[in-house]
Amino acid sequence: MDLGSTLGRRICVNGIGGKTSLSRALGTALRLPVIEMDALFWLPNWVERDRGEFRDLVLARLEECPNGWVLDGNYSRVAPLILPMADTVVWLNLPTRSTVPRLFMRSVRNYVQQRRICGDNYERLRSMMQPVWWRLVRGPGHQSRIRERLQSVEHSAQVIEIRSYGQLNELYATLGQDPGLHRT
Repeated sequence: MDLGSTLGRRICVNGIGGKTSLSRALGTALRLPVIEMDALFWLPNWVERDRGEFRDLVLARLEECPNGWVLDGNYSRVAPLILPMADTVVWLNLPTRSTVPRLFMRSVRNYVQQRRICGDNYERLRSMMQPVWWRLVRGPGHQSRIRERLQSVEHSAQVIEIRSYGQLNELYATLGQDPGLHRT
């Protein structure tokens, strides 16, 4: 199967629990540049970029990639502009009980290894639990809003909803990628 023709050349990865890792695997497998919206949104010291500037920066990055891209992120403020451009949306709609331990371990690993995340930022000790809190408290509503957005924004992208880590691992296998290779 030619995965490039199946998925297209403009792919959005949305959801919770593995977006960046999957985006990187898709980019590697399909030889497409990966654009991480978190890296564009967050300025150093976790300062949010101006909304208009962020929107313009995302659109400029997409224009720099006329042969295709993989876009990693969940920003509702740019979704109405991006979804109509996409060939495929991969939606990680994974269970909370599976994503929470992974988010926690990722935060600990990023803190201990002082791995750069979200542009030029690093995990802080006092914020390590924030991804877990966010997933538990805000995640269900966030996933519902992604569903609503995919239904309300006019687009012709195919939507691939991944509802389990088993399905996600099948996608990695189809890509010929090791799920741990691109882990963030």
